[in-house]
Amino acid sequence: MSYFSGLFGIGKKQDDGKPRFIIVDEGTIRESCDEGDNRTRKRQRVDSDSSDRDNIFRFCPKVPLRPSLRPDVDGTEILIHDPTYYYAEDPQADCYVRVEKIIFKIHGHLLHMSKLLTSRVANRPAPTSGKDPLELFGVSVNEFRALLWARYASEEDAKDQPKAREDLERLLYLATVAKSLEFYELHEWAIQSMQKAFTANIVLTDTCSSANFTRVIEIATQYKATDLLDAAVSTWSDRVRRRDIPAVPAILAADTHKLPQLRGIAYYTHLLEAIEQSPPGTPTTLLRFQADPKLSDKQVIRLLAGHFSLVNFTERYRRCPVKLDRAEDCSTEAHRACTLVWSEQWQAAAGSRKVLGHSSADILGIFSGMSEQLNADVELVEGVTSACRLAGLESLKRNVVDARESLPQYFLGCL
Repeated sequence: MSYFSGLFGIGKKQDDGKPRFIIVDEGTIRESCDEGDNRTRKRQRVDSDSSDRDNIFRFCPKVPLRPSLRPDVDGTEILIHDPTYYYAEDPQADCYVRVEKIIFKIHGHLLHMSKLLTSRVANRPAPTSGKDPLELFGVSVNEFRALLWARYASEEDAKDQPKAREDLERLLYLATVAKSLEFYELHEWAIQSMQKAFTANIVLTDTCSSANFTRVIEIATQYKATDLLDAAVSTWSDRVRRRDIPAVPAILAADTHKLPQLRGIAYYTHLLEAIEQSPPGTPTTLLRFQADPKLSDKQVIRLLAGHFSLVNFTERYRRCPVKLDRAEDCSTEAHRACTLVWSEQWQAAAGSRKVLGHSSADILGIFSGMSEQLNADVELVEGVTSACRLAGLESLKRNVVDARESLPQYFLGCL
């Protein structure tokens, strides 16, 4: 059966005798009243064990318990019709649901996919009404709207979701509310749809904000959605590396959720940005390093420790040529000449503008610069055998990959 053509059911809120009002438009406020249901109901006694069984807070781990939203000012409260999901003129819309101060009037059968809410419906002594709606706690209005979107959506509506940032944000709400209210199939569909988007929809992921990425990682971590987590981390890391999204939010998320891949590139990128943005030093003044104020003292120490480690490594790298392995068709005597020319040209490349133009902490920039410089070096072509030269250049390419993967180890802080 399709996710978008299912069943549903509802629970109960007791009538407290207080008048309730509905905002119809800017000039009209009326008392909430259902046709054919004007009788007065007495509050039914409910034992504490039964109340605990019906309480939905236990199914919503991220949202803490909170008190009733009933105002105590003048004995009245004003409830607002939801602009989208209040089907006032549809007699088949037989279910009233209250979330915060919003009233929804929907088709009750759409709620039957949830055993939790089906059970609550079965325990109600009377149908829901405008005065006696099913009241949901631990669920936000945006989350419940996302749930209703999914229950009313057609197959065409659901196809290729999410298509834009607004769709992604709705799926994030849906993943949370569907899990807490036990719409498990919808929860899985939301997680899988986001995972596919972060794997293949570059147009969408290139427009995601840091807040979008942070929320996706929170959801993926909370529900142990490892495929979604890996896809989101990979995409966010790539955008941070390209510097088209701030690095600091990525640092905060990586440290919170212990994500080494994201942590390495985020700290590294922010370090380079801080160096570039710092006022230039002179022979008589110190270089002032400006870290983002959102970082904690521990994170700033980690940043500075990374700077020290990176500078130390790149300085040694520039002075010490990568070992040139001997190719099978290169004799021992000939390889001595190859090694000598390789070492000489290595030093020349290390002193070139392409390499010296990078900060000493820019390990990826220096490695890439060395690779490009030596790849175009005419002296290597003439003085080193073709097989040995290719082996040396391949080792430089591996150095770039290895350096990218090892970035997290530079930012461990003081051990």
